[in-house]
Amino acid sequence: MTVGLVLGAGGSIGWAYHLGVIEGIVEATGCGLADADRVIGTSAGGAIAASVLAGNDAEAVLASITEPMSDRQRTEMRHSMGETRRVSRLLRPQSPGMIRRGGAVGLIGLVPAGAFPTWPLRRFPTGSLDAWPPNLWMPSVRLGDGRVVVFGRDRTDIDLSDAVEATSAVPGLFQPKEIDGERFVDGAVASATHADLLLDDPPDLVLIASPMTRPGRGPIRLRARRQLRREVARLRRAGAEVLVVEPTIGLMELASGYPRTRPEAGPAIVAAARAQVVETCLALDRAVKKAIGTIV
Repeated sequence: MTVGLVLGAGGSIGWAYHLGVIEGIVEATGCGLADADRVIGTSAGGAIAASVLAGNDAEAVLASITEPMSDRQRTEMRHSMGETRRVSRLLRPQSPGMIRRGGAVGLIGLVPAGAFPTWPLRRFPTGSLDAWPPNLWMPSVRLGDGRVVVFGRDRTDIDLSDAVEATSAVPGLFQPKEIDGERFVDGAVASATHADLLLDDPPDLVLIASPMTRPGRGPIRLRARRQLRREVARLRRAGAEVLVVEPTIGLMELASGYPRTRPEAGPAIVAAARAQVVETCLALDRAVKKAIGTIV
């Protein structure tokens, strides 16, 4: 059986949630992230996939997320933010030519660059990898033409930490990530999950972890849900078995304030996500056994 794992966007809560999802998969199946035939990590999902494939456990990744900045880093951050807060830059669209792309992706070009630099995203412990993980794809959106560039598929010649910055550069919050003269923003601009990247060679089983489609009625949530429904439907038509896990209301309450005001909540988020995935896998196992029994 071939397996595809999709770790979607979802902000800081998504970091801890994905760690629990990965632990749950190991507990339920005995297989780790490196055993998947394809891993698609967008934004938060990309940061966690790269960190785990580099050999880090949940405890180490959680520690990197909550580690405070040094005095030097704080000074550098204030300088960088001071530059972007100039009125001329605050009002300047990032890439007005992207409007030709149409849709929500095209409109992102009209959003001014965010105040925060992306270098703090290099906190994730990916540095032990000498080469790009062969099963990892990390989507990002290229400013200028609005096209999706999939690091790991289209390009493997860049540092993994650079790709994490690119796929996580939320427009309006972070400055775009520049790589070889091209600027990139968060992959979630195009899709929070990018599960349809698996359609070229559909796996037998696809597990999608989608923090962005957690409870909520905002336009970003609604758009992410519509996209996810379309991607799941296309994968199922292609013959794949698809499982989707999303944070529940209870998990969201547990994660409130993480990590900024409640850094200690990380392990509890991981444990709750792990339990959710284990139960989902057990439910699938029971359904398969029941179906086999009926056929026999």
